[in-house]
Amino acid sequence: MDRYLCDVLVTMDGPVGGVPAPVTGGAVDVGDDGRIVWCGPAADAPDLEPGATVHRVGILMPGLINAHCHTPMVLVRGAGEGLPVDRWLHEVMWPRESRLTGDDVRAAMRLGAAELLCNGITTSMEMYFHGQALAEGATEAGLRCLVTPGVIEDPGFTLTGPWPDQLDEMVALRDRWAGSDLIRAGIAAHAAYSVSQECLSAIAERASATGMPVHIHLAEQQWEDAAVRERSGGLGAPEYLESLGLLDGDVIAAHGVWLTPDDIEVLARNDTAVVHCPCSNAKHASGVAPVTEMRAAGLRVAIGTDGPASHHRLDLFEEMRTAIRTARIRSGDAQTLPPVEVLRMTTAGAAEVLGWGDELGRLAPGCWADMVALAAAEPALNPVIAEEDDPVSRIVWSGSPGAVSGVWVAGRKVVEDGRVLTVDMAEAVADAAVRARRLV
Repeated sequence: MDRYLCDVLVTMDGPVGGVPAPVTGGAVDVGDDGRIVWCGPAADAPDLEPGATVHRVGILMPGLINAHCHTPMVLVRGAGEGLPVDRWLHEVMWPRESRLTGDDVRAAMRLGAAELLCNGITTSMEMYFHGQALAEGATEAGLRCLVTPGVIEDPGFTLTGPWPDQLDEMVALRDRWAGSDLIRAGIAAHAAYSVSQECLSAIAERASATGMPVHIHLAEQQWEDAAVRERSGGLGAPEYLESLGLLDGDVIAAHGVWLTPDDIEVLARNDTAVVHCPCSNAKHASGVAPVTEMRAAGLRVAIGTDGPASHHRLDLFEEMRTAIRTARIRSGDAQTLPPVEVLRMTTAGAAEVLGWGDELGRLAPGCWADMVALAAAEPALNPVIAEEDDPVSRIVWSGSPGAVSGVWVAGRKVVEDGRVLTVDMAEAVADAAVRARRLV
């Protein structure tokens, strides 16, 4: 067993929607199986077992969860600068991605997973092609993933085969990784405007039969509404997906920038979750999602970075701050979206969105020991005035990948002092440069 003594313990282990106060002088005990055995004030910790190892850290918190990403896009990071999403996809992304091989995706995922881990992100929900290769790259780095290979039906995108074969492979991928603690698999459709009605209906049927979650882009761009209404006979995207039965199961919709009040009501009655990607939406001038309205309607909302091509950084600290700032600009109220709420949207709340809420996003007995330590001496986290300190606000407003001193996934240390321990970074970066050049 390992015991982690910390200056501040942030467990995020409260009832749905609630967050307990941080513990000053905390302790977390991790068993040999990688799960948390005990967690709480160090003064109340049980006697150590013979042979236990004691570690001392600054701030200890749950690993961050990236609820929407396309991590292998590290190979096309920075391409198509300044373009809106529709032109960026058709003119830059899809032509390059059509040249991807499985080996490309595996290498890119390994490199991107190392970056995620160094940034304090221990779990990511991925929508990308070559799902088997993606899962292999993630596990090689030690990253936990919900892998959802995406269906696209577009004449400008030629990488994947017929969509029925893709759906069969998604189910096969789930079965192939059934024994893994790190990998789960779902089904993804790119968007309501880029996938045929026949395919969307088939996805709904397959999801119902298998219980697999469905991942889809929704209302990212203003023009999407007209495109979907044209093909659906006048229905908005949420109502269209509902009419096809696609919202019946566990559905996770990314972006939600241009949702109307009626759209939000449709999603709420179907308990559809939404992932907010504020930095990507800002970079592409897509707009600001109505996060406050979605949460008020009872929607489960998490936060994601989107891919490192649509937004260069895989940094949830930046996303949390951007989420708060854009929500407050939108509302004109400086109390909108408090830091504690956005931290929950990247930990316990995100785990609930991904269907992993009983095991991830919290530091509590029985949960996986997916943990991040922040250096107490990090200048941006100081000074600390004890009687005025709010550790959660300090983490959200001042935290950064530079403050990450250690990262563990299932009790295994994967990052130490900003250096990933599972990937030869020099080799991975050099390999990615060659592969990226070939795609241009």
